[in-house]
Amino acid sequence: MLVWIFTIILVSITVSGWLFLKRDPDHYIHEKKSPINFFFRWGRLYHNFFKVAIIILFMIIIFSFYKYLLSASNVFATTAALITGIVLSGGKELLDKSITLDDIIASILGIMLGFLAILLFF
Repeated sequence: MLVWIFTIILVSITVSGWLFLKRDPDHYIHEKKSPINFFFRWGRLYHNFFKVAIIILFMIIIFSFYKYLLSASNVFATTAALITGIVLSGGKELLDKSITLDDIIASILGIMLGFLAILLFF
């Protein structure tokens, strides 16, 4: 029961955060002036490395939260981590005005490396 309560809370936080950013995506998600995308200052390649690292980090955090704090099964914790990676990368792409191939590759690479890290280290 506790797992489902926290899942509902996390989904609510995710949706409200995405809707907050959706209000004015030019202010929050912009290559030149966004405080979130400060890695664009050093070029698009660093931005993609940062994106991959954030996806991996969030996937590991969600997996650890469900597995060790809430004592969920490995399958449930891994599934929640995969969904987190997909939602995180998909939500970011939906806020962008133009989706490029390197964004898609970085998202897929981040999800795959996050999943691989979870399988190898946990």
